[in-house]
Amino acid sequence: MHTLIAILLSVFSFTVFANYEPFTYKHEPIAHTFSPNILAESKNVWVALPTGYHAPENQHKRYPVVYITDGAVYQFITAESMWFANMVGYIPQAILVAIDTVEHRTRDLTPSVPNDGHSTDLTTGKSAIFQDFIKQEVVSFIDQNYRTNDFRVLAGHSLGGLFTMTAVLNPQIQDTFKSYIALDPSMWWDNAATVNQLEQSFGLLNSKAFNIYVAAAHNQNDAANDTADYLAHIQAIARTGHMLYASNKTTGTYDVFQDETHMSMLHQGLYKGLRAAFKCYPTACDKSIQTNN
Repeated sequence: MHTLIAILLSVFSFTVFANYEPFTYKHEPIAHTFSPNILAESKNVWVALPTGYHAPENQHKRYPVVYITDGAVYQFITAESMWFANMVGYIPQAILVAIDTVEHRTRDLTPSVPNDGHSTDLTTGKSAIFQDFIKQEVVSFIDQNYRTNDFRVLAGHSLGGLFTMTAVLNPQIQDTFKSYIALDPSMWWDNAATVNQLEQSFGLLNSKAFNIYVAAAHNQNDAANDTADYLAHIQAIARTGHMLYASNKTTGTYDVFQDETHMSMLHQGLYKGLRAAFKCYPTACDKSIQTNN
């Protein structure tokens, strides 16, 4: 009897190993450098293509594209999350475009210059220019050089999440993307100016069908160690999430990850954000139609 059990366990273990052995992601990004043009300095961008992109049978296939800021750091975890979410059937194969924001990060990802006594227009408040760079140079280049369709996702974390939400409000870029992912976004920036702008522009969410995923990290240690700043951070995100729930047309998802920190929430946030972004692919989810149905 013990021998039979041992044999069955061995066969089961081998079968599981055989089934899962090929499912390993290999990150092989293609690097591009954009020379100064809209921006005053060059900018690095990495492209990760889905498995089979160059296969003969896929030569006419076109793919959605996920754009993410802080690309030097987040391209790895994002690409692997995309690969896994596709492997288990939750999202289609997609191209990843990771945009470097190491240099001048605060300048490029923030929408305004706070009146805090040390911020200047040289170091903050230029996100509209960076959004113009993404649309006019990066998206244009990607569409010309890779087989893309018109379904684009913009994702970011922290200041990158703030950048994502300000892109929703920017009429010059908002329709470039169908879905937005903002992970623990710095909505507290400049006394929650972007949240205030969202409230003043609430009609936008009632009139356009975007997918917007917003997630916050709730960690008791963060709350205890820096109460005032933490409350400003979490309350600003909560206000944003509640607006998304209240909108008539835009489909918003608001998640709070308990016992996760600002950084540790990335793994779950990216995976769930990608699933939300592609929920109604190849179109954006229209809450008004879903409600009527």
